[in-house]
Amino acid sequence: MAVGAHIAGMASYVPAGRLAVAEVRRHWPGAGAPPGVRSVSVAGFDEDVVTMAVEALDALFAVTGVGSDEVDAVVVATCSSPYAEHSAAAEVARALDLPRSVALVDLAGSVRGGVVGLSTAADGVAAGRWRRVVVVAADARRGEPGTPVEALGAGAVAALVAEAGGAALGASTTWRHGVPTRWRPDGSRALRSYDDARYERDELVVPAVRAVTAAAAPGAAPEFAAGGYTDARSPAAIAKACDLGAGGEVDLGVDELADIGDLGTAGPLLALAHCLSRAEPGARGLCFGAEPGAGADALPVTVTASVPVRHRRPETAEVDYVGFLQRAAVLEAPSMAPIVPWAATPGAERDDLEGALVGAECRACGSVSIPPRPVCLDCGSRSSDLRSVPRQGAVVTHNRQHVVAVHPEPTPVSVGVARLDGLGGARGGQVSAMFCDSDLDAVRVGSPVELVYRRLGADDGLVKYGWKMRLR
Repeated sequence: MAVGAHIAGMASYVPAGRLAVAEVRRHWPGAGAPPGVRSVSVAGFDEDVVTMAVEALDALFAVTGVGSDEVDAVVVATCSSPYAEHSAAAEVARALDLPRSVALVDLAGSVRGGVVGLSTAADGVAAGRWRRVVVVAADARRGEPGTPVEALGAGAVAALVAEAGGAALGASTTWRHGVPTRWRPDGSRALRSYDDARYERDELVVPAVRAVTAAAAPGAAPEFAAGGYTDARSPAAIAKACDLGAGGEVDLGVDELADIGDLGTAGPLLALAHCLSRAEPGARGLCFGAEPGAGADALPVTVTASVPVRHRRPETAEVDYVGFLQRAAVLEAPSMAPIVPWAATPGAERDDLEGALVGAECRACGSVSIPPRPVCLDCGSRSSDLRSVPRQGAVVTHNRQHVVAVHPEPTPVSVGVARLDGLGGARGGQVSAMFCDSDLDAVRVGSPVELVYRRLGADDGLVKYGWKMRLR
């Protein structure tokens, strides 16, 4: 058993967009849909697994009090990375200014990745290789139009695995079983499947889950069983078939499943976060992930103390089917060159070796230039030091543009300037950025804002990330 590895905190982020399953069925009357799921969460035009992972990790650092400079490793699990080849973990580390020496672990291609990530982190901590590891599972998958797996959820869940914490992690168990019923071919963006949900659940998922849970907790009745459930009806069926208890005595952590759908790699971790948020000390449970045609993995979890959990949920916004297809890049307008230059947005310059959100603080007058500039905006001095800057501030000025600022975002867009809290300078201490996830009619001079990490477009497939403003 992995001794000394604990979950010290968890956090999640689910984007604002919601696509009603009834809206999908309106366009595809004969198509199936996830049973019992009313709506699925949808990522914004400027969101992907990297930006959602950053949101979840921001919340994790806030709820645990751990600083980004205290992290030894970051594990990113996803089936929908923006890259087929390039580390998503590196992009997450860059945004959050994690140490240059941080270990980067990428787990891709399997919805079991979130649980495997927890196991990897636990093994590293138990072996003494790492003291603190952040594990983040994020997904924004979709299936082919008109299929039962078209409507899938989007979101990210993060966990801090450390030497001490409120939930001890045991040794993982694995069981290989079955043949694929869900797959995404190389080069395709859409998941494909055999339309036989009962066979998939009863003949593939249940045997694998039964095997790993029996091995992970032999002879013990778990008080919670957090899994990667694909629809709102499967948790009870799987729990009953695997002797986990389906009569309500076992917490399955499915609080949001009917409203946000299947989160892929993030699903088991979100269920675990819900379970840990209400588990009492002494409670024993499981976290498992299953992939039809591959098998399952499980980790025993023992609660020893309260585990801090935070869920970041922006106000929901309805997304129609056309909007969903646009966000998923199924419907695309002609590509346009961006109007807002990358260099004008913090974090967007590809030669920015520091990454994250930094400014240059003048040694002469204390003014802070964001992004860093060789000459102080206020006094003209060429002597400065790089420093991190706060992400909260207030709007100084703003305007609305009826042009496509960054493909494929729709118009209009609002851009503005905000003064960040606590920074000096007359012209310094300010940052210019686009607004996102905000009611544009509500933007006023003096409105409080926060900076969030988002996509700013792509150049030959190379995604450009930077910071935008969101009303708070």
